[in-house]
Amino acid sequence: MFYYPENGIVRNLIHHLKYRKQERIGMWLGAWYGQQIQEEANLKNVSMVLPVPLHRKKKRKRGYNQCSRFGKAIAEHLGAVYSEKYLVKVNRSRTQTSKNRWKRWKSTEGAYRLRRPGELEGRDILIVDDVLTTGATLEACVQALDPVEDKRLFIAVMAVVP
Repeated sequence: MFYYPENGIVRNLIHHLKYRKQERIGMWLGAWYGQQIQEEANLKNVSMVLPVPLHRKKKRKRGYNQCSRFGKAIAEHLGAVYSEKYLVKVNRSRTQTSKNRWKRWKSTEGAYRLRRPGELEGRDILIVDDVLTTGATLEACVQALDPVEDKRLFIAVMAVVP
């Protein structure tokens, strides 16, 4: 959706969403982005939207997953199902913000597990996340979805670090 420069309004928006309990920012961004992508030909058949999950302890501490409202709003625009029951974060890790590319990749290796892969077979799936920095988190989610047969995967993120 946006570039995520070191300073600026996008950084502030996402920071408020993640750390200042401003969940409505996720809903607003998801509704806006959902409108933008609903006519995208490649996404016409998306039937499932999955957020990158938080570890249960981090979710309990924060009170919510910052990707949830973003993903729900996008799913609504695409006429897709939103679900948090398939991807699960099993490894608890510290924030990735200060890690280099190698450390990010190592810390996400095997961090996500898939539940009920058979229910996702034959679907076009959109994975949503907040910030794409190195791609390690999304790669780990894609690897967790590997057992699903006959699927097509897409990603949508709020911001990309240039």
